[in-house]
Amino acid sequence: MRIISSFLCMLVLILSMVPSVVFADETTLPAEEPTETTESIEVQESELCELYIDNTHIYDYMTQSYSQGYEPQISGDYAVVVLPLSYTGDLMPDKLRATVDLGDVSISPFEIKNYEQTVYPQIHKATDGSENNIFLVQFWLEMKTERINGSYPVTVTVKGEETEAVFTVYVNIADGIDPNTEPTEPYVEPPTDEPVILMPKLLVSSVLGNTVKAGENAEIHITIKNTSRSEEISNLTVTAASQSEFLSLKSEADTQYFERIGADSEFEVIYTYGIRSDAPEGQYEIPLQFDYSYAKGMTGSGTATVRLYVEQSSEIEFSPIVMPSEAVVSDTLEIPVQAINLGLTPVKNVRAVLEGDGLIPQGTAFLGEIAGNAEATQTLTVQITGKSGSEPYGETSGRVTFYYTDQMGTEHSEVQEFSMMIKSPFIDMPNEESKAEPKSWVWVMSVISVTIFVLATYLIYRRRKRKSV
Repeated sequence: MRIISSFLCMLVLILSMVPSVVFADETTLPAEEPTETTESIEVQESELCELYIDNTHIYDYMTQSYSQGYEPQISGDYAVVVLPLSYTGDLMPDKLRATVDLGDVSISPFEIKNYEQTVYPQIHKATDGSENNIFLVQFWLEMKTERINGSYPVTVTVKGEETEAVFTVYVNIADGIDPNTEPTEPYVEPPTDEPVILMPKLLVSSVLGNTVKAGENAEIHITIKNTSRSEEISNLTVTAASQSEFLSLKSEADTQYFERIGADSEFEVIYTYGIRSDAPEGQYEIPLQFDYSYAKGMTGSGTATVRLYVEQSSEIEFSPIVMPSEAVVSDTLEIPVQAINLGLTPVKNVRAVLEGDGLIPQGTAFLGEIAGNAEATQTLTVQITGKSGSEPYGETSGRVTFYYTDQMGTEHSEVQEFSMMIKSPFIDMPNEESKAEPKSWVWVMSVISVTIFVLATYLIYRRRKRKSV
């Protein structure tokens, strides 16, 4: 019995070690292989910009690099936080917006202000002489007078168009109140003589090249002045725009950058605009936007407007004046005057004035205002008189002057010259000289005839007398 019991126990143990198999219709089903449920994801190398701290170089307001254990400097009542940021990737942002988080306001040793600033990539020189293209973030954090010694975190957030990063720097304060010592006397804030810093203002002082013909390009030179006599401006950007469909910015960029503008100093920006040929004549506005820093980290902004004056070319054509080749004194001529405005804008005070020796116009041919792509006709009445001087008849010359005024109030003129013959009203009657000439010939011929007759009579008489003798 013991042998049978031992055998049964071993059989149960062996069966318990065999994997369980499910049978269906007396057929053993093979174990199913796990299916792939996750989709394959193609991982590509990111081209976005990644920001990191340049921890090997020392820049302005730094006593050591980050790899050497950088600590922000304490300059008077300011803590100077410097964050040199370099980048990797192809899509480098053209600017970063940097903000600070000073922690709990109730225990923070810093004055709570708007320290936000815009930083641009620039070449900065390190203390080892190298020049590096980085974003150099600098915050001058004003500290409270009753600050307590300790180490305080300052969180800097930088954002670009396609990137964002957060960095934390610790400011160690050792010139304040010892937190472990209880003051025996109440602390009295010492008086300060520090003046109030006013935000500098930027004003447009002059504009050149802002008058242009429609269909041309205008290169506008804008002179801008920092009106503050004590505060310089840094990290200045000037952005131009256009509010009209008839203007288009031709410059490479709408924003221009200036690192520093001294107090009471001027600088120039140049923008090129294209003007459509069908732009109506008149005044167009170009808005300017200013963003800048001043007074150790404070930021400011402003706006200005530049005016562009567009002129339409006055294209007016006057038909040639048709004068008769000759006219008789006392005749009255009706001369048609026609003007065609080929431009888009109207012209005003269109008129024609005739001048000539022996010609007296009966007033001015006034055509008035002619709209764009329109024409006008008027008649100029002229009385023919004799020329001045001893000879009132013969060839004379004259001219017709056309006048008109464009939209800007400028008067223009155009001249057409002509010539003609002035004839006497008695041109078919002989004059006295003509009458005297035939009378003298008749007298001469009469004398000759009488002489011949007398001579012939005398010769006949003598001949007959000889025959009779």
